[in-house]
Amino acid sequence: MDVNFEPQRGRSFSIEVGFFDTILEIKEKVKKYQGIPVSKQTLIFNGNVLKDDLNVEHTEILQNSHIQLMIAASESDKSAENSSSLSKKIQLNVKIPTYKMHVPLEMEVTDTVGKLKEKIQEMEAVPVNRLMIHSSGAELQDHRSLCECEISENSDIDVSFRPSPTAASPAAMAALSPSPGPGPGPGLGPTTLLGSKKLKLLVLPKCGTKKIPVEMNASDNVGELRKELQKLQEKLQFSLPQEGYFFIYKQNVMDDDRSFRWHHVGQGDTIEVFNGSVTGGS
Repeated sequence: MDVNFEPQRGRSFSIEVGFFDTILEIKEKVKKYQGIPVSKQTLIFNGNVLKDDLNVEHTEILQNSHIQLMIAASESDKSAENSSSLSKKIQLNVKIPTYKMHVPLEMEVTDTVGKLKEKIQEMEAVPVNRLMIHSSGAELQDHRSLCECEISENSDIDVSFRPSPTAASPAAMAALSPSPGPGPGPGLGPTTLLGSKKLKLLVLPKCGTKKIPVEMNASDNVGELRKELQKLQEKLQFSLPQEGYFFIYKQNVMDDDRSFRWHHVGQGDTIEVFNGSVTGGS
């Protein structure tokens, strides 16, 4: 029987598979006809990642079924992508609170956000540690390069200032001090403050090429990401699958009812959108 494969990028294709073929054997056929290494393939059917030792009979794959194919990027692909962007100059439109108009600023795409702050400090006499840089609503981290932050030619950069540090009041000191004793207390310890830190994530729509920056709490359930994307959809002009979709993180289907912390999602990680719906395994 013929089965249709839908890569996350590129054209769909079909391959003839046998009723008792294992998923590993199907991957080997994909390698034979499409040249995609088996180790780079992840097959998803009805929202489930197909394990190599399962066969077609146990996965309910039928004639003309559609299987989504995720292809992991190779190191050579990554290095080629990185090398193509080396030494490329871009002009940014920087909005500083004390300036009435955007200020043009030339940078290398390989420059870090920290270096961008140093350039801004030359124009505005404000300590680097008080500068906050935002693009598309997300705060940019000092150690990341402009390329990693999806900053390109004529990107808008918003600059804001952190308040000057002042002497901490007794109430503030009490809030920062750990609670006495082993049990929970009225004070908020440093761990509590750290736990409330926002996660800066990037979401890659299935048919999109530009990643969408999103801020979420680590304790939020993945389902909250849907609401956030709906809010940003009109503002940032991107499309989501109309027939329904689910999220993939590090080639695993995400559970809407579990938190980002449960999925071990980290700062700056990318979450991919796939069309379809997640169903229980057979």
